[in-house]
Amino acid sequence: MSDPKHEIKEKATSPNGLYGVSYSLPTSGKGLSNITFPMSIDEGAQRKNAKDAGIYYAMQFGVINESGQSLGTGYIGMQPRQDGKALITFSGFGSHFVAPQGRPDADGGAGGSNSTLVDFKFGNKYQLTVEREPDNPKRLKGYIQDVTDPDNPGVKQDVKDLEVDQNAALSDRNRGFVEHYGARINRSSQIAPTSGSFSAPFTTDAEGNVKVGSIKGDGLYGRYRNSTTGTHETTKVGGVGKELKFSFQGVGHEKKN
Repeated sequence: MSDPKHEIKEKATSPNGLYGVSYSLPTSGKGLSNITFPMSIDEGAQRKNAKDAGIYYAMQFGVINESGQSLGTGYIGMQPRQDGKALITFSGFGSHFVAPQGRPDADGGAGGSNSTLVDFKFGNKYQLTVEREPDNPKRLKGYIQDVTDPDNPGVKQDVKDLEVDQNAALSDRNRGFVEHYGARINRSSQIAPTSGSFSAPFTTDAEGNVKVGSIKGDGLYGRYRNSTTGTHETTKVGGVGKELKFSFQGVGHEKKN
């Protein structure tokens, strides 16, 4: 819309999808053993207690078996919480997944879900990694690492494991999203400003060769897509999207000082 206006809904809901992205990676066709998703959150709502709303930044990944058949989808992402912390979620959706150290469901449905609280700072650059364990192809491991200073990166922190009931690999394309969650909302003015970036994911093969994929913005979506305003810009190299910067907020939101 060229002139989005404040919008009030009859029913309050949560979660609410806000913004989507798509990515792809080069593969031989047999799937990938790992994917790393670089992202940075410059501004966003912090969920400090169960009554608060928050904003979730996540990348989805497809899981396939040795025959290339889909076993379901998972996601790994960041939820800024109280000052200096973020909750990292790592979930698999469907009957093929369990989380031995986490919850026996995924968003209330079949699957498994992990969450791990880590140190976090707005504006820092992070890499979230999903990796098939080399000695156990039925186990997927999640990691987060602060790479703001590439010459002195932070510790690669474990985000607990997902287990799959078959030997698994990761598919070469999927989507990511920015989502409002927590407190139910019924008006666009309740969507706080957020900004940040998703960079093209990459994978590392058995010989240590890094292959970088591509990323593109799919735009605003969800029930408040017509009452949200902002910008997104993709940096391309050779015509391929390498970094996507986004900034948006609900129409009518008044930023607090």
